[in-house]
Amino acid sequence: MRLRLLLIITSLVFQCLSLNATHIIGGEIYYDCLGNNQFRVVLKLYRDCLLGQAPYDDPANVAVYNSQGALIRNIEMVFPGSSLVPQGSINPCYQDEANLCVEEAIYEEIVTLPPTSGGYTLVYQRCCRNQSILNINDPGDTGATYMINIPESAFTDCNSSPRFNIFPPIVLCINDPLQFDHSATDPDGDSLVYSFCDPFEGASPDDPMPIPPGPPPYNFVNFIAPFSANNPLPSNPIPNVDPSSGQLTGFPTQIGQYVVAVCVSEYRDGILLSTNKRDFQFNVVNCSGESTASFEAPTAEINIDGSVFCNGLSVNFIDQSENALFYLWDFGVPGINTDISTSQNPVYVYPDTGRYIATLIVNPGYSCADTTFLQVGVYAELVADINGIDGQCIINNSFSFGAEGDFDADASFFWEFSGPSSYSSSSQMNPPAVSYSEAGSFEAYLSITTTHCLAFDTIEVIVYPELQIDLDISDADACVPASIEFDNLSPDSPGAIYLWNFGDGNTSNQYAPVHFYEEPGVYDIQLSVEHVIGCVGTVSETFPQYIRIRPRPDAGIDAEPSEVDILDPTVVLYDISSGQISSWINPGTGEEFFESSIEFVYSDTGNYTAMVVALNSEGCYDTASVIVRVNPVFNVYIPNAFSPNGDGINEVFIAKGEGFVEFSMAIFDRWGDEIFTSKSEEVPWDGRANRGSDIAQSGVYNYKFWITDVFNTEHVFTGRVLLIR
Repeated sequence: MRLRLLLIITSLVFQCLSLNATHIIGGEIYYDCLGNNQFRVVLKLYRDCLLGQAPYDDPANVAVYNSQGALIRNIEMVFPGSSLVPQGSINPCYQDEANLCVEEAIYEEIVTLPPTSGGYTLVYQRCCRNQSILNINDPGDTGATYMINIPESAFTDCNSSPRFNIFPPIVLCINDPLQFDHSATDPDGDSLVYSFCDPFEGASPDDPMPIPPGPPPYNFVNFIAPFSANNPLPSNPIPNVDPSSGQLTGFPTQIGQYVVAVCVSEYRDGILLSTNKRDFQFNVVNCSGESTASFEAPTAEINIDGSVFCNGLSVNFIDQSENALFYLWDFGVPGINTDISTSQNPVYVYPDTGRYIATLIVNPGYSCADTTFLQVGVYAELVADINGIDGQCIINNSFSFGAEGDFDADASFFWEFSGPSSYSSSSQMNPPAVSYSEAGSFEAYLSITTTHCLAFDTIEVIVYPELQIDLDISDADACVPASIEFDNLSPDSPGAIYLWNFGDGNTSNQYAPVHFYEEPGVYDIQLSVEHVIGCVGTVSETFPQYIRIRPRPDAGIDAEPSEVDILDPTVVLYDISSGQISSWINPGTGEEFFESSIEFVYSDTGNYTAMVVALNSEGCYDTASVIVRVNPVFNVYIPNAFSPNGDGINEVFIAKGEGFVEFSMAIFDRWGDEIFTSKSEEVPWDGRANRGSDIAQSGVYNYKFWITDVFNTEHVFTGRVLLIR
């Protein structure tokens, strides 16, 4: 029943929070001295951005008053935009991130103020606070005042005021500790003192954004008993601010929303210079999040069989917890209380060998805390090492293995040999020699076990193949020029050196090269393989007359002429090949003619690739080509009269012709006014003017044509045309 009531209250708190989401929930104002009586004024405002999107003040008005309370000026600070405030260090038991959203707007303005007795007061005011706040009277009608004093000494010493480092968490969990670093920074390095203080009220529902803000002095908010500035929310013990560090602590005991203010005062040589007061809103809710503690210690965990990978006294602990923010480790050393850590992933050096119970508590002291345990084994480092094994030739191979490392006399051994080995396993420290029946790369495995520990090592064993030569050619008979791929079927033994001689004066040291023959002929091939490790030695083999490269004919073609127009598209194509036994001509149209010359008439304009194919007695062919261009013709006819009288004869005026690519025309009356235009040969002048609204009268009219031909040359034609009605 109590849990259900807490959940209902929590829901109501967030409903109120959502309904008032556009209210300012905190802020501060401070300044930086820039010299020459200039100050940078900074106003920070915070609001809940969960639902509401009412705009920040634009501009925000900051008033400047002198020590007599007279208004010196009103600073209009342009809205700079806002950004989300990082959640920072919040209670780990709060996991409902959808209900957590705070925006920050940082206004800045540089102002020049003349030195004056008593200094100045900077003030910003805004109404109103959330109606659901529980610790002050009439919160919905109570505004806030953020102010700071620029002392007279700031002009002589160029003093800057302190400013808080981070914004407090807006969500606190009931019955969980509150720990927040509320410290500030002072650019001048002055001494800082922290305390709870009374928030200022300011502005009103009738004037929520006063321009300018009102003058000092300012009234404090009216706390509801038993709340006060020093006891702003239900907590056991009551909240506290450390005066030296600014550390804010407490233990909230009641759900609700509460206004809190913290002041930081700067002192120099014992003299108070200025005080920055920031008030903000705490939301105390019921947190139902859960945490799971989990960790591992890979270098010291105990295996299922009870053995341990012994790695010395230093142990790395790796956190695997969920929803953990705070950690408390106890490494389980009996008789001491210093074997603890608050790091997430600590490294601990144990004082002696043995087995220990390590404990991890995540989020200690919080309602969502969780604890887990793990037994670890800590022993002197056990090292397993297989002595170095060099590769051997497949012929008469014999490998001698031996265990090396740091182990006790009572250690036991287990060897395992993969691949085609003479035997597969051994329990001796130095097993009998091992031989392999096939070439290749194989693994040898060693594990060493002592009373408490286990260590292992692996090594690669290389058995080299016997030197031999075997190859295949993809196309040993080809027409020049020929690209020949040499498929080397010889065992590709590591460390082997290959030398090819292609018979044409060229060589290669690649395993499977590709060689380009540029001259016809019959070529001997030689391959040598040398090995300086494993199967040491050199083998060489010559393949006589292995490659035959046949000659090609010399194809040639000529066109007379190579450029014609469509009015006379006749071209004579000549086969000028040599060394062939047969050839044929393709004029570029797909047709084939087995004649030494042809007279061909092209039927359309365009560029044609005329080609000849020549075949010789060796079965090799060659091709040659020539481009034949058949051009269109360009001509223009422009009539000198037309009669748009409806009899269907000579009704329109337009330029006619062939070879048009782009076309435009314009008609002008005798005064030079343009009365008709067209961008297409399909749109002639029909005798109308002014976009067809008027009928042009009989008479003489001027024309101008712009025509681009198929050769991309522009032509301009001007003249006169007679319109007859």
